[in-house]
Amino acid sequence: MASIILRKPSNKRKNRINPEKLFLYDNFALPDTVNTALSGAFRDNIRVFLHDFAEIQPYFVNGMPVWCTSLFSENDGVFPLYTVEETVRHDSLDPFCNHCESSGWGHHFVCKRKYHFIIPEKENWNEPLDDDFAEFESLKLYGLIHCNGFGHLICINGLKHNSKLFGADDSMEFWDRLCTVLRARSISANYFSRKGSIELGLIHGMAHGKSWLAKWGYRFNGGITESKYNAAIRFLSRLSLDVIISDSVSKRNSRRIRSIIDLYRKCSANPLSTIGDLLKFMLVFESRFHMDIYGACKFDSGTGESPMGFDKLVDSMTKNCRWPARRLDHALLVIVDLLKEHRAENVQTECGMSRQELRDGARRSIGDTGLIDFVLKSIKCFTVENQIIRRSMNPSSRLAEFSIQECSPRVVSYNLSQDVWILYENVLAMYPETKLVLDCNHFVKDWPIRGKIVSQSMVLTCKVLPSFAELDSQLTRRLSPGELVVVEPWITVADLKMVAQCALRDTYCVMEEFEATWIGGLRKIDDEKVVSTVFEPGSQVWVRGRGLDLTTRLMYEDGGRKMRGGRPMGFLDVIGYDNVNM
Repeated sequence: MASIILRKPSNKRKNRINPEKLFLYDNFALPDTVNTALSGAFRDNIRVFLHDFAEIQPYFVNGMPVWCTSLFSENDGVFPLYTVEETVRHDSLDPFCNHCESSGWGHHFVCKRKYHFIIPEKENWNEPLDDDFAEFESLKLYGLIHCNGFGHLICINGLKHNSKLFGADDSMEFWDRLCTVLRARSISANYFSRKGSIELGLIHGMAHGKSWLAKWGYRFNGGITESKYNAAIRFLSRLSLDVIISDSVSKRNSRRIRSIIDLYRKCSANPLSTIGDLLKFMLVFESRFHMDIYGACKFDSGTGESPMGFDKLVDSMTKNCRWPARRLDHALLVIVDLLKEHRAENVQTECGMSRQELRDGARRSIGDTGLIDFVLKSIKCFTVENQIIRRSMNPSSRLAEFSIQECSPRVVSYNLSQDVWILYENVLAMYPETKLVLDCNHFVKDWPIRGKIVSQSMVLTCKVLPSFAELDSQLTRRLSPGELVVVEPWITVADLKMVAQCALRDTYCVMEEFEATWIGGLRKIDDEKVVSTVFEPGSQVWVRGRGLDLTTRLMYEDGGRKMRGGRPMGFLDVIGYDNVNM
């Protein structure tokens, strides 16, 4: 998206939360939550979504209205999902879409509206959206969807170490659910050659045998074939770590490469023999990997107990209780924070906290006392960061007491992202298969059009069929995709003609004054016929008409920069011989 820069508004206020429009993040946009009200095409669903699930904000961003959907997470509290509506006009600074051009959708007609979906970084959750909202580095999530349902996942910044909410998977899962309930038609996503994207695009592929985006149904869009990608991934993931160490002896970073491999091998409970094994292990513990490293080292706990790593403690508790890992994780961190506060307030005495004191303190943040009791019961001796937490018996009171203290583990310092990057630059980059995998950076996900009648409605794709003269002169490119309409199956073809006209006018700049004259291709279909007797649900409907504005500069999303050379595309090139009578 091109930058839109106007003067900065001065009337912004802090976000205000409406408790009646506060939604739980974990299940927001799941089936049977918000999609019952969103049964139309995207252009209609987004309006319902903003009315029912968002609050209009008392300010504009670069002249564009802003809505805020308030989401709640048990771990991080309340945070915003912003929706910014951009109206495309003739006097817009840059009305075209670079993302459409790079995704192969430059031939799409320019849509009248774009919707920007934004979740900022945590430090900005309580602040209004700023003018420079498209600065990727300051966002957790940024997606853009045109009013015709085609859109782009522009950035996900969920790779930071120790991020609990909004890891990359969390953000991607939320985005996919949102696109599904709003009934997006197709979403593109591109990898770029940056450290974070290499970690996802290449490293995830080597660790799991498929692209990270493939977990949500995204497929390659151009580039190499799937079979070549899989072959390259298999070759790279099977590289032996021992051979890598041996081959790196003469390299400048040989000592660093060996230390990285040795460090993670020591921390893994299972043998790591290939670089695929190594990368998979690194990604599994990406969020709090240092906790497990400390837990794998030898500490003197003072109780004879061998300290357990944070993640291993959570895993062991998960097997014996009804609470999910994320709630156990949260409860443990609340207890750690309470112990830190207590230690800071009692520096001189260095006394611990009783079980009852911890229980009472934790109840201020956690409403489930059963969860608190289970976690306190499970704590013996574990490590988190460079702290060791232990439970012991107070010799005077004969009661359980919990304490926290600094520890100095004998472990090589590390940085996961940096370690991955070093392995990439010094090992993987030398193989041509690596370049081949990284060239697979264009992905797209399509949502299928419903092929049956549901809730007494059917979906059709209404596509304008220009005249021979228009195809021969101005509309010489591949036709823009048709617009979806959701109609009752018993309406007449005449009714469908009016529905299609309204939908096309509402969606595309070039069709502002379009008048539908008949339904059908070269052969007109009788206006009195019932739609369900002529068309199957999910089928394409040709719409003939007049009034296309072929003089507007708002014709194609790429601004007409990729006009096809050579002879103009003829009628049969566009719709195919078999479809001329549709």
